[in-house]
Amino acid sequence: MTLKIVVCVKYVPDASGERGFSGDLTVDRVGVDGLLSELDEYAVEQALRVA
Repeated sequence: MTLKIVVCVKYVPDASGERGFSGDLTVDRVGVDGLLSELDEYAVEQALRVA
């Protein structure tokens, strides 16, 4: 039996970059660099250790 691990991650705007809101009061992601959420990085690391 093969072990299968799934990790849900979220791509978030870079906190060190410029931030702003669009007209509908949501985060404006146009032209903003994104990265993997720091908490999700820990989850991916743990999944790799288990595998």
